Amino acid sequence: MKVKEIMSFPAITEDEDASVTRIVKHMEQSRVGSIVITRGGKPVGIIVDHDIAAKVILTDRNPDEVKAKEIMSSPLISVGSDASVEDACELFARRGIRRLPVIEGKKLVGIISLRNIVTREPLHVKTYLF
Repeated sequence: MKVKEIMSFPAITEDEDASVTRIVKHMEQSRVGSIVITRGGKPVGIIVDHDIAAKVILTDRNPDEVKAKEIMSSPLISVGSDASVEDACELFARRGIRRLPVIEGKKLVGIISLRNIVTREPLHVKTYLF
């Protein structure tokens, strides 16, 4: 089975200069646990819910003043859309992560998570503009 068969799409993105408050709102409205961070429209990092808890809340930082680029995980670890699910699982285990942005050519096309692998079903995410 290929990654593209079970990935969630589209991947939800925000610019690296977005505030953590904006990121949290976007995550909540889209009902996702991660946001791919972009610079000039290209994916450069990822923020997961744990990053916000550990790097903002537990350190008593103001989420209105913290930018995505300050807490994102970077460089971005990604997987190709034609990679096998087994290859994705190996990356999850080796890197200790639960989500991988999916790249086709040079374009971000989705994200695969442990949930996608367990259920073997894609998830179509609604995007909200605010």
